[in-house]
Amino acid sequence: MFASILFFATVFVALFAILNPIGAVPILVSLTEDYKKEERRKVIEKSVLVAGGILLGFMLIGVYIFQVLGIDISDFQIAGGILVFKVALDMLQGKTSNTKFSQAEEEESLQKESIGVVPIGTPLLAGPGSITTVIIYFNLKSVSIIDRILVIAAVLLVMVLSYVILLYSVKLFDRLGKSGSLIISRIMGLLIAAIGVSFVVAGITSVVKGIV
Repeated sequence: MFASILFFATVFVALFAILNPIGAVPILVSLTEDYKKEERRKVIEKSVLVAGGILLGFMLIGVYIFQVLGIDISDFQIAGGILVFKVALDMLQGKTSNTKFSQAEEEESLQKESIGVVPIGTPLLAGPGSITTVIIYFNLKSVSIIDRILVIAAVLLVMVLSYVILLYSVKLFDRLGKSGSLIISRIMGLLIAAIGVSFVVAGITSVVKGIV
């Protein structure tokens, strides 16, 4: 029981840190500056639904992607850990990772109906780092059916919290400001860096054991 609670807490903290909805607050506020309250709410709802759908979708089909491409989860842990670490380095430097949000996507976001999908829903929330994280945790060799249910529960809880945070984004931004958001993002970056390293170490250990 304790092991399941610890696993759920680990997945939840990892996913919340890498989604970093607090870090998305300044971008959401700037992109929806001239939006009415109802328009902003619709954008937030769409972004959370899109992000949640992408994460759950990739998580559930990840094992089949591995089978088709002949990829072992250990190999994916190493590659995914490097990617997650790259995202963490960008966050520690106080900038949005270019794996999550590009200039071209920012230009696309000028249409009111589109920003809930791009760039807020993806890649800002459901980016390569968060997708990699859920695939790895869901497809670990040691996880049970209960653990996989807990991973799904963690994804859903993170999306609910993300919705609440983004819903109050204007008030949060007024209190935190851009500097406060950057500080929180850097703290999240430290957590994500540690997670990335743990993915790489676990992957290398599994590969070495397989060779031995």
